[in-house]
Amino acid sequence: MGALLGKRQPCAILGRDNGARAMPAIMQTNKPTGIAFDISRDELPIFLAEVDEHLQALDNGLLHLQQEEANSELVQIVFRSAHTIKGMAGMIGHHRMTDVTHALENALDGVRKNSIQISTRLINLCLDAVDCLRMLREEVATSQVSGADVEEIVSALRELVEEEKTESAPETAAPLTMETETGSLQGKSFQVRAKIDTNAMASAARAFQLMMALQDLGAIQSMSPSQAEIETASSVGEFAAMVVTDQPFEKVSAALTRISGVDEISINGQVVLSGGVASPRAGEKPENASQPQVRNEAGSGQPLRERRSADPSGRRISDLTLRMNVEHMNNLMNLVGELIIDRNRLKQIHSRLQRFNSDYDRISEAVTHLGQIADQLQEEIMRIRMLPIGSVFSKFPRMVHDMSQRVGKLVSVAVHGEETRMDRSMIDEIYDPLIHLIRNSVDHGIETPQERLAAGKPEHGTVTLTARHEQGRIVLTVEDDGRGIDGEKLRRKAVQKGLISAEDAAGLGEQECVDLMFLPGLSTVENVTEFSGRGVGLDIVRNNIQRVNGSIQIETRRGLGTRLQIVLPLTLAIIPSLLVSVQGAIFALPMVMITETARLERSEIRRVNQRPVILLRGNVLPLVPLADIFNLPRAETKEEKRLFVVVIQSGNQQIGLIVDSLIGEEEVVVKSLGAFVGDIPGISSATILGDGRVALIVDVFNLFKLLGM
Repeated sequence: MGALLGKRQPCAILGRDNGARAMPAIMQTNKPTGIAFDISRDELPIFLAEVDEHLQALDNGLLHLQQEEANSELVQIVFRSAHTIKGMAGMIGHHRMTDVTHALENALDGVRKNSIQISTRLINLCLDAVDCLRMLREEVATSQVSGADVEEIVSALRELVEEEKTESAPETAAPLTMETETGSLQGKSFQVRAKIDTNAMASAARAFQLMMALQDLGAIQSMSPSQAEIETASSVGEFAAMVVTDQPFEKVSAALTRISGVDEISINGQVVLSGGVASPRAGEKPENASQPQVRNEAGSGQPLRERRSADPSGRRISDLTLRMNVEHMNNLMNLVGELIIDRNRLKQIHSRLQRFNSDYDRISEAVTHLGQIADQLQEEIMRIRMLPIGSVFSKFPRMVHDMSQRVGKLVSVAVHGEETRMDRSMIDEIYDPLIHLIRNSVDHGIETPQERLAAGKPEHGTVTLTARHEQGRIVLTVEDDGRGIDGEKLRRKAVQKGLISAEDAAGLGEQECVDLMFLPGLSTVENVTEFSGRGVGLDIVRNNIQRVNGSIQIETRRGLGTRLQIVLPLTLAIIPSLLVSVQGAIFALPMVMITETARLERSEIRRVNQRPVILLRGNVLPLVPLADIFNLPRAETKEEKRLFVVVIQSGNQQIGLIVDSLIGEEEVVVKSLGAFVGDIPGISSATILGDGRVALIVDVFNLFKLLGM
C-alpha cells in the first residue's frame, strides 16, 4: 500500500468534508468546496496510483464476473480490491470513500458467501459504485469536493443486499474446527506474531496488509491491535492474531512473508521471516513442532524471498517496481541521446585513426567498451520507459460494456498480448485512436443479437485486441466478428457526399473502396447517435497514427468481420532510420516506413502521365526524386546510369524516393527543430550525426500529402 501512514501534514487545509448530498444520482450540482485529507504531498501520488490500480482491478473483475459467475477466485480478487480501497480511504480520513467501499464490500461479501447471486443489476450497481469512487479519488487529487452522490449509491447497494437476504434461504455454514489433541477435523489454528519497524513509514499499513492476508486465508479469532485501532493510522510495532483456516502451514507462511516492510514473522512459534528475509530453515520442520513442513516449491533450497522475486505469481510489486516522475525520465532519455551522439562520433573518429595511430588497439578497445556501455544504458532506459500495453487495453472492457448496453448489443472484449511493452509516449499517442476503432467496431461492425442469430452466429459479439512485437516494431490489431465493411456502400456514399467524383469511384478496386472509410466527412450511418454518424473519427485515427510514423491497414470479409492492423515504432525518442544522401544533404528515413531499397538502371524507368514509374514485381511504383520535393539545387555532375530508390509506404500507398546514395542504417536521436526554424513541410525533426553534421528526419506521412497522394 506504499507509504500511506505515519506522521504527515495534510495536502491542503481548505475545510472539511461536509458530506453534502442533494440529488438522487451519482452526480450532484453542488458547487465544489475545499477539502483536506490526512496525507502528505509526497504520499499523494502513491495513494492515487494505488487507488487507480484497484479501481481498474474492480472494473475488470466485475466485467469478468458477469461472464464467469462461478469463479470464486475472481470474487475474492474483486472483494479484496474493494477492501483495500476502504482501508486506504480510512487511513487518510476520506469518510465518503469509506462509506461507498464498505457498501460495495458488503455486496461482494454476499457473493462470496453465496447469499447474493450475480446478476446484471448487481454488476451495474457495483460498476456505478466504481464510477463514484473515481470521482471521490479526484477529491483527493484536487482537494475539491466532487458532485458524487454517495448516499444514493450506498442506499442502492444496501437495498440490494437486504432484498437478497430476505429472498435467499439462510445458510448454516460449517465453522472451521479448532485443531485438538485428537486430530484435525476441518481447520487448523495458527498463532501469528509479527514485528514491524515503527521508524519506517506506513507501519499501520503493514499491519493492515497482514490482517487482509489472514482474512483471505480464513477466520480471525482474535487480533491485536484491532482493526479499528489499525485504521486510526497510529504507529504499529507488534501485530498478533489467531486465525483458523483449512490452508496448510506453507500457504499461510507464503501469504504473510510476501508483505514488505515487516521485520519478523513467526507462526506457532516458528520464525518464518527474520530481518525482512525469509528464514533459510523456514522449510524445515522443528523437532518439537506439529505443524506441516514449509517446503521449497522449486526444490532448490532457494530462500523464499528470492523465490518470490523470480516467481511471477508470488513476486512483491513493491520490491520490483519504482515510481518515477515523467519529467525526470525524459531528462534521462535526453542525456542518453547525447551519449549516443558522442558514441557515433567516436566510432567515426576511431575509423579515421585506424590508419595512422600506433595506439589503435587501445583506442579500439576504449571505443568498443564505451559503445557497449552506451548500448546497455540506452537499453535499460528504454526498458524503464516501456509500459505494458495492458495498461491501455484494460480500460476498454468497461467502455465496451457500457456502450453495448446503450446500443442494445451484447459485446465482450478479448485481449491478447497485454504484456507487450511499448514506450509510454507512444501509449499516450495511441490511446485515442484505439478508442475510435473500438467504438466503430461496436457501433458499426457488431450486429444486434437478433441479426447475429439470424445469420447463424452467437448472439454475443466479440472485439479482440492483440499486441505483439514484430521486427523491431509494435503491431496492434482491433478485430471484430461482425458484419464486415460494405465497400460498395462506401463508394456510393463518397460520391453522394461529393468526396470523390463518379469517374474516380468507378475505377476503384475492392480494397480501395474499403479505404474510403478514412475520408473525412464520410459515414454510412443514416441517423446521428452519440457514438457515430457525424463523419469524424477514422480520418483522425489515420492522421494520428501516421503522425507518429505508424501505419494502419484494413482487412474485411462480408458477414465475418473486420481486422484493423496498426504498425508503430517502439519509441518516439530514438528512431531506427536509413540515412541517405541527396545533393550533399543527409536525410533520415524512419525504417518503419520503408518496405525495401533497390538500385535501378535508368533504362528501367517508364513514364505514365508524364511521371516516372517503374514496374516492381508486377506493380507500378511511382518515382519521385527527393531533391525535387525539397527544391534542392542540382549539382552539374555527370548523370549516373544507376539510381538508388527507397520504397516508402503510408497506408496502402507506396512511392519510390530517388536518392544519390544510401549511407546506412543508424539509430538517430530525435531533436526538435525549435521555434527559430519552425515547421518545414515534409520534415518532422532533426538529428545530430557522429561527425557533427545535422540530418533532417523525413515526415513520410506529410510527404505523401505534399505529393497530393
